Amino acid sequence: MSTATGSTQDLSATLPLDPAIKSGTLPNGLTYLIRKNGRPEKRAMLRLAVKAGSMDEDEDQRGLAHMLEHMAFNGSTHFKPGELVSYLESIGARFGPHVNAYTSFDETVYMLDVPTDRPGTLTRGFEALSDFAGGVTLDTAEIDRERGVVIEEWRGRLGAGTGMQEPQLKALFGDSRYVNRIPIGTPEVLKSFPPERLRQFYRDHYRPGRMAVMVVGDIDPAEIERLITQHFSSLQPGGAPRTVYPIPDHADTRYVSVSDVEAQGSSVSVTYKGPMLPLHTAGDYRRSLVRSLLHQMLNARFAEIARQPDAPFLRASSDDETFGLTVEATSVSARVNDGAVDKGLRALGEEIARVRQHGFGEAELDRAKRSAIASYERAYNERGTTESDGYASELLRYYLSEEAAPGIEIELNLVRQFLPTITAQEIGAMGRDLFSDRSRVVIATSPQKAGLVAVTEPALREALAAGTSATVTAWRDEMGGRELISRKPVP
Repeated sequence: MSTATGSTQDLSATLPLDPAIKSGTLPNGLTYLIRKNGRPEKRAMLRLAVKAGSMDEDEDQRGLAHMLEHMAFNGSTHFKPGELVSYLESIGARFGPHVNAYTSFDETVYMLDVPTDRPGTLTRGFEALSDFAGGVTLDTAEIDRERGVVIEEWRGRLGAGTGMQEPQLKALFGDSRYVNRIPIGTPEVLKSFPPERLRQFYRDHYRPGRMAVMVVGDIDPAEIERLITQHFSSLQPGGAPRTVYPIPDHADTRYVSVSDVEAQGSSVSVTYKGPMLPLHTAGDYRRSLVRSLLHQMLNARFAEIARQPDAPFLRASSDDETFGLTVEATSVSARVNDGAVDKGLRALGEEIARVRQHGFGEAELDRAKRSAIASYERAYNERGTTESDGYASELLRYYLSEEAAPGIEIELNLVRQFLPTITAQEIGAMGRDLFSDRSRVVIATSPQKAGLVAVTEPALREALAAGTSATVTAWRDEMGGRELISRKPVP
């Protein structure tokens, strides 16, 4: 295989970091990633990513990773309680679109978008970010005030389908620690934890070796590097090492049927879990491209089925997702009419059987390849108009998920090289591998309402077995060889 430069592509070669990204590590271990981008102009996206979340909590700290995220805005070295929010509002940043944070199982991320054309705003932004990293005051009176806010948030989530969440998490995560570390925590801990336990969490897990600062926007990278060095070099290394908690696989298929008054409609999904695979090398990139073509073709089939007069589902899709730090999964899911979960599940099972038995056709693959190359070429041609928040998200994935970020130019070259070498047989083999019977989870959800009975687990088991064991014919490709316009107009 030759590249645009005429050299042979080494599949084991590590993909380089996009040269447009300035990266480095401070002596204390803090990582930084900087990218100049003028859209929108006169604005900068500031991010602090911390590899610490609810999975790092001890039993008596459940909910404190999220509590700490709240406290970061309630008093710190450079901002008295309430002052940071007022300051950010004064420079036109609003909570939600420009100022935000989230806590998940494995990470906490703080996001500030600040104007760069007003004196001092960048410096103040860095003061806030460095305060999050190491200068949160954690005053006892402020902690006690914030308890009520977080408990109200917990109560709010109770209504929004938390009753459905627990059995689903148990099915997906099994006996792993994840089941008992939902980031919102428990009301018992939130009401009564000693403030020292929150301070201990901060000391243990907010350490420069587990943090990265990302800046994307209308900025001078050298000036940003200087500001990062100035504001973050005083953070002390050390703290608790990060523990990676596994999610055990299982030979059986798990079935869950949940209903809730909050559910917006009926749906069913089949999730196939496997080990998390890296995306570091050219070979990894090629594998991800094969997987992406598989989803594209399967989604095209689902769209065609959904258009049929007596379709078994309203819509269906196939995609990848990750669980924790060790598992990635392929899921097929369908939105169905109320009372038709088993019918929808059987149809999903039949399409999985079709992939296992017959794979994909050449015409389907040709269309998927054309669509893939067109989307990469469009992204390359429009690279000058990419918004900064898209680049900021890419940098977060690069740091938190170790997903390569070689840049659209290298990606387009890789796609041009690899696409012609990918065969329908190869994708069919990947489909048989992904859709195995191991570590499989079926989840059905439906609303609670008069006259609607939730589907039982035996009915789910029966529907999936009927679908996946069916003898099916190869997919009939109605589009193959068809012209969009039969008589072409005269130019």
